[in-house]
Amino acid sequence: LLGADLRKPKIATDFNLSNEVGMSTYLIGRSSLVDAIKSTSVKNMDVMLSGPIPPNPAELIENQRMEELVGDLKQMYDIIVIDSPPVGLVTDALILNKYADAAVYIVRHNYTQRSYLENINQLYLNKKIQNLGIVVNAVKEKKGPLGNGYGYGYGYGYGYYSEDSEEKSDTYEG
Repeated sequence: LLGADLRKPKIATDFNLSNEVGMSTYLIGRSSLVDAIKSTSVKNMDVMLSGPIPPNPAELIENQRMEELVGDLKQMYDIIVIDSPPVGLVTDALILNKYADAAVYIVRHNYTQRSYLENINQLYLNKKIQNLGIVVNAVKEKKGPLGNGYGYGYGYGYGYYSEDSEEKSDTYEG
């Protein structure tokens, strides 16, 4: 798991690890690849955290060293999952997209903004993102007149930067 969200990193918390060393320190040459990769409690899963938040995330991931990092990781691992900021809100995910075989966009039902998914759709239609999958989470089952569940609905957006504010307007309520 590669923690490539250099703006709002959260993976370190998920694994109870320190975020002092990671992708950002590797990309600027302050840590080795071996030092930046951590073991997790999940069997057969290592993680490279994002590291300290740099002042220039997009420039850092456009660097030649990022290409070398992905090449080295491909030699070491069968599967690499890149955790990036949401596509379309900042340029980082589009830059990282060139290293991905597929992209998965996660949306939260009845919470995230419709405009975020509309933006993703445009990127897909313009062929800037290919092999796109969408996961809708936090879907609550609705009960029909006979108690049968029906429909799942679809939420739009991600709530990434907007989570900091209480605004939840323009959400899709499927």
